[in-house]
Amino acid sequence: MKTAIIVTISAIIGGLAYVAIALQSANSRLEEQLQTAMSYQQQLQEQTELNTRQRLRFEERLAELEDNLLETASQVTSLEAELTEAEQRANAEYEALLEQARREVAAAAGQQSRAPAGAFRVFSNPATTRKMAEDRIVGQFVDYLGGLEISSSEMEGIYAAMVDFDDERYQMIGQLMEGNLTNDQAAAIFGPNAMVNSLSDLLTPEQAAELGTYALGVNKEAARTIYSGMLESSGNAISGESYELVMDVLLDEIFSEQNNYGALVAGDGSMTSAYEDKLDAFDRARNRLEGDLNTNQIAQFDGFIQSQAGTVDLVMEASDDGAGNMQVRNMKVSAENLPN
Repeated sequence: MKTAIIVTISAIIGGLAYVAIALQSANSRLEEQLQTAMSYQQQLQEQTELNTRQRLRFEERLAELEDNLLETASQVTSLEAELTEAEQRANAEYEALLEQARREVAAAAGQQSRAPAGAFRVFSNPATTRKMAEDRIVGQFVDYLGGLEISSSEMEGIYAAMVDFDDERYQMIGQLMEGNLTNDQAAAIFGPNAMVNSLSDLLTPEQAAELGTYALGVNKEAARTIYSGMLESSGNAISGESYELVMDVLLDEIFSEQNNYGALVAGDGSMTSAYEDKLDAFDRARNRLEGDLNTNQIAQFDGFIQSQAGTVDLVMEASDDGAGNMQVRNMKVSAENLPN
């Protein structure tokens, strides 16, 4: 009996010892897991604090960049306003100079058969002629220059040469009207192929031919803009399809080979011959249109032709200024004042 009790007590003690060992082992594992969890929590807390500090730095930098952007936008707006103001001043000065030239020409037209010395001095002003040349090339030849498959440096060279030519040509108008050019010189400077010839060293034959065709189209469109206003002021019978027909036929004759492609001087370098050729071009246009226009329309076209008699266009140009506004330059002088 005692033996059984001892065995039972030993079993109980052994069981309790096993349970104690098991509990100690489990407790050790739990402590390790707790330490691991606390380590992860500490790392997470440190990472959260780091992320918070970085976010605050990013927000500060973003605020800085936004302030810089606002300041830059303000500076750009200010520069744009200053540029607009400068352009307005330049345009006002240019228009004033051109208006002065018109007044001088108008005053000189009825005084004597040849324009007096200095009447066209405005065209010898380098600032004025340079501005006019740059405006014309930018406004009328951008598409041509953009279509050339050449390097940017070559394009800049051609652009500069075109501006230089037009600049010189404007300045030579005064020399032409004062009778200081021979007919050969006038033909070389004011003939229909003058610009193309001046660029012969910069263009291939194909490019030169393309420029000649393009320049003729530019001159036609400028004449269309200017002549359309003159035609409309002569009456309202010509409109719609008849208007398009009249303009097409008129420009076809004005820029024909017979009229030296609308150049300021004729093939012999004479402005008088060019004026007479222009009158013949008007007559040819009238003859072509007579069968397609009614009596009122013919009367309006005759009024337009009559308005062109006795005058010569020294400058006939029209171009878009890039903002949708058409800039028109045209100066008329009496046919009695032609130098040759």
